[in-house]
Amino acid sequence: FISWMSSISQQLVSASINSSISGFDWLWLTPIVAERAAYSGSIVFVGVVAIIFITFVIFHVKQGTIKRCDAWDCGFEKLTPRMQYNATSFAMPIRRIFGGLFSVREKLGLKYHLRVRDYFVGIIYKPIVNICYIIARQLGRLQQGHIQQYLIYSFVTIIVLLILLK
Repeated sequence: FISWMSSISQQLVSASINSSISGFDWLWLTPIVAERAAYSGSIVFVGVVAIIFITFVIFHVKQGTIKRCDAWDCGFEKLTPRMQYNATSFAMPIRRIFGGLFSVREKLGLKYHLRVRDYFVGIIYKPIVNICYIIARQLGRLQQGHIQQYLIYSFVTIIVLLILLK
């Protein structure tokens, strides 16, 4: 596997992994230049597994080490779903910052109502959509004819293409 990977690194960075393996064989993989840094991938892996195992033993072997309790309630005794964060509370800072780009209307009564309208839709996109709609209606009239009209359209199209391709 190391030899196969070495050909890839030889093509990419003009140095092979085989040249960076010291006398300890593949257990000691070092970077291309051994003076920069050296580590043993296998020893790092064994260390991580050992830390995970020790943590598991400490917290799960002795019963009662892990205690279950209520979540922190921010100083309130009884939290309700109405007091929790939701999409509106996360979006409020963004609405405040970019509120000048949008038409934001908020109503707070028995129910909270928020209406956000984009100015650019009415200024830029709506006129483009209206023009496309007018053109589509005009082109739609071409489709409300007889078979003779369709044959004339096809014939004219073929003549125009033959003239243009000469």
